[in-house]
Amino acid sequence: MKFGSYVFEPQKAEGFDFHLLRVKTEVGKRIMPEADMHSNVAIFADNVATHEHPEWISQSPVGPARIGNNNFNIYWNTVCATQPEHRAEQLDYIEMVDNHSLGVWLNSFYFAELGNCSCPRCEELWKKSGLSWLDWRRKEVTDYVAQIRERVKNELILCVQPDPVNSIERYGVDFDELAKYADAFNVVMFSKNYATPWYWETLSRGFKKILKKPMYISLYVFGPGDLPTDVPTPAELLTVSVRCARAGIDGILYLTGDSEQIRNYQKAIINQVRLREQLRSYGVQPVQEVLDLISKWEKDLQ
Repeated sequence: MKFGSYVFEPQKAEGFDFHLLRVKTEVGKRIMPEADMHSNVAIFADNVATHEHPEWISQSPVGPARIGNNNFNIYWNTVCATQPEHRAEQLDYIEMVDNHSLGVWLNSFYFAELGNCSCPRCEELWKKSGLSWLDWRRKEVTDYVAQIRERVKNELILCVQPDPVNSIERYGVDFDELAKYADAFNVVMFSKNYATPWYWETLSRGFKKILKKPMYISLYVFGPGDLPTDVPTPAELLTVSVRCARAGIDGILYLTGDSEQIRNYQKAIINQVRLREQLRSYGVQPVQEVLDLISKWEKDLQ
């Protein structure tokens, strides 16, 4: 297994195999990529783009894909996935990011949710295609990822929502088709608590069964603006890491705002001595790899 830090600031904490930097977030904020880090880019989730071009926002029969529309499980404004100017600008931007970093991990490269997008352009493109609604959306997403693959010469990782069953219907995401272009997938499993690790382990098992490329998961440790009471406990994070590792995943990333929060997490996990011993009873090799990582932290951070 590989272990990565997943940060908003260009800082690297010791003890990880690689580092993923959020160079363009869903709110639209951009920072420069780093040559020795991987780069995370949110494509269609983009509050800046929708503020500057409100006509670009994705539409549906139950309203736009906008913050505050509770018909959708989104926390940002989302650009229509066929918007030509945005698609073209993002292709150039992604190519630049790839040229200045170790590779690109993509978020929100798909339609916003069910029913999106029903803007006049999408309606016309769909009708001209001669395809069913779902097949048209799937083709739009796959074709755009194929264009991105032509621009990205380093590693290309596709970050997907934690829904192994309804991805085509909800987002136009076909895992088998996208596996032709992706080097790996990253299942985003962010939560403010992991009190029931069985669910996350079950999701990991489901994705591991269906994905045809290596599979990472991302876990939430500490985000910008969070208080200690807002985030998962060290015990929850350690337990869910082991439970998901047992499912045979290929790597885990830990999201924090910066490297200091990563170090605080490492120290807190090291202190979970009794729990670490209990989890050794899980036995299988991936579990041991998680526990060996923590033992390494304990040695290196002293």
